Amino acid sequence: MARSQLATQSFVEVLAPTLDLNAQIAKTIDIEEIFRTSFITTDRASECFRWLDELRILKQCGRIIGPRDVGKSRALCHYRDEDKKQVSYVKAWSASSSKRLFSQILKDINHAAPTGKRQDLRPRLAGSLELFGLELVIIDNAANLQKEAFLDLKQLFEESNIPIVLAGGKELDDILQDFDLLTSFPTLYEFERLEYEDFRKTLSTIELDILALPEASNLSEGMIFEILAESTGARIGLLVKILTKAVLHSLKNGFSKVDQGILEKIASRYGRKYIPLENRNKNQ
Repeated sequence: MARSQLATQSFVEVLAPTLDLNAQIAKTIDIEEIFRTSFITTDRASECFRWLDELRILKQCGRIIGPRDVGKSRALCHYRDEDKKQVSYVKAWSASSSKRLFSQILKDINHAAPTGKRQDLRPRLAGSLELFGLELVIIDNAANLQKEAFLDLKQLFEESNIPIVLAGGKELDDILQDFDLLTSFPTLYEFERLEYEDFRKTLSTIELDILALPEASNLSEGMIFEILAESTGARIGLLVKILTKAVLHSLKNGFSKVDQGILEKIASRYGRKYIPLENRNKNQ
């Protein structure tokens, strides 16, 4: 079978079927590192990239809204990395002010004077974006911004005509609506969980290009697929965590692939609230 070309990262060497403890740990570390540094192309992310390209051309602001662990941040980082000269990407800190945010953006575009007073930073940034060749500014975790920062971002766009995209969860839309700023970032992209076929293709990519185990785990088929779909809700962030742990435990127990029983046990414990033993017994 030909290897998938979707994962933009070099392949992991397939290990021999018999693995000692050191080899098991090394293999798992390799997988964790590739998950951390690689980008797995999905239909969802590709659609988002096309949407971002349109905003750059039309010079319109917008927002990307979706639940946690669906890969928004990873996709946006990849989009920036693929086009470093034209896109700035920053993550807003908790209760982030205009001063802090604009300083972050100035640092991201390598401005020689990234710090200063609030009243100086916005005009400095507005004059620098076009000068530095920027075509888009992306602000992740935007729900962390203070009201003044949202208002200053609106003004920044009006002064520079460089589109600004905010990314976050549903709470971001609620905040913008409360501040009467929803129409200032009017275009919406809903970054949801992977659809059925996209999830299946993603699992095949992960198995071939990242896990690369001696035996086929058939992640995209049968009961293993059902376990992963149900336990992760097709959220790629949660999928990565569960699979990494399942690989380690499978190798430790002498398997050369992801074992279904081990996967099921690990998946059943992820994202579940603790229930005291006495309460568990009452529910039986």
